[in-house]
Amino acid sequence: MWKSYLLYSLCVFTLLTSCNEEDIKLDASTVVDWFAVPDRPGELGHLLHKIYKETGVSIFVNDTLGYVEDGIDANGEPVRFYETVSEKYLLYSSVSRDIRFVLSRDTVAMLKAVNTIEKWVFPNLPPSGKYRIKSLLLVDSLLTEDYGGDTIRKGGKTAWVFEESIETTPVGKLADIKNMDEPTLKFWAGMVLSTKVYNWLNSHCSDSLKVFYKMTNSDLPKKARTLYNLHGYKFYRMIDTGEEIDWNPDWYFGAELWDYWRMGFLEWGDAEWCEIDPKDSSRWIVHRKALEKSCDAMNYIASVYAFSDEEFKNLFAGVEYSEKCIQRRLYMKKLVELFCAANGVAYQSFH
Repeated sequence: MWKSYLLYSLCVFTLLTSCNEEDIKLDASTVVDWFAVPDRPGELGHLLHKIYKETGVSIFVNDTLGYVEDGIDANGEPVRFYETVSEKYLLYSSVSRDIRFVLSRDTVAMLKAVNTIEKWVFPNLPPSGKYRIKSLLLVDSLLTEDYGGDTIRKGGKTAWVFEESIETTPVGKLADIKNMDEPTLKFWAGMVLSTKVYNWLNSHCSDSLKVFYKMTNSDLPKKARTLYNLHGYKFYRMIDTGEEIDWNPDWYFGAELWDYWRMGFLEWGDAEWCEIDPKDSSRWIVHRKALEKSCDAMNYIASVYAFSDEEFKNLFAGVEYSEKCIQRRLYMKKLVELFCAANGVAYQSFH
């Protein structure tokens, strides 16, 4: 029997190796590098080309990357095949979560975003390898499952970045960037860096991330539901008095009435939204969304780059129960330093 398998394997190998060289040779003139950024007119066009030539990183502001022509149709017109950035595949890399984006038309916002990336993001990139950002797609607003609800609720909060894509990292909030103060702008740049850092930590330091996640739930009552499972929780707010009432105090132990920093998060995963209680028109049903684990970790990675220890501590001056946030950032700082050491990065904070 084994002789039959061996003979079959030899036949297959012979067939595979008997192809003429011409059969597998690629015509270099037909191979298009969709990541190449040509020099285009205008300040932005020149800047994007300069960055690509100097760093090898492609920054896109349009989801149509270009086209190739392949013959003519019945009317004698050229047949064009366009290559676009898909919100589902993002340049050849399939994603498992829902994502949509709206392109920006604001050149001033694009320039501010690109200059910010050049100033703070590039100095912290690995010199090469899997965890160096290959390309960025800058968009007006980025809608994902992790922000704004599992069904990407209309009017929900937009995302900073999307970390799952391999080839192209979508970066959002160009709609807001012109009005960002410097601390928020630094955090935005930190979120761009957080994508690859988080992916590396998730692959190489998963046990350390578990410790980081446990710090979020460290001061909950023993029987309370983990905060990461509060992604779709609700409570009542009386319309006339504003009084807030637990939806299910025996289950949440009042945790749903905490602010996000009290929980140990740096933001909500969605804008708070309300609806009239169909069973009692005197009260609202208030919806809040806590962050997913990946977004929580990326927030803290961004804060490590964006702020010094003292600056971050000062953000919480006079804020009760802020020690959890401060300690979680110090722990994440050690993990970011591990990433930098492993990937040949000379760690540089933005301050």
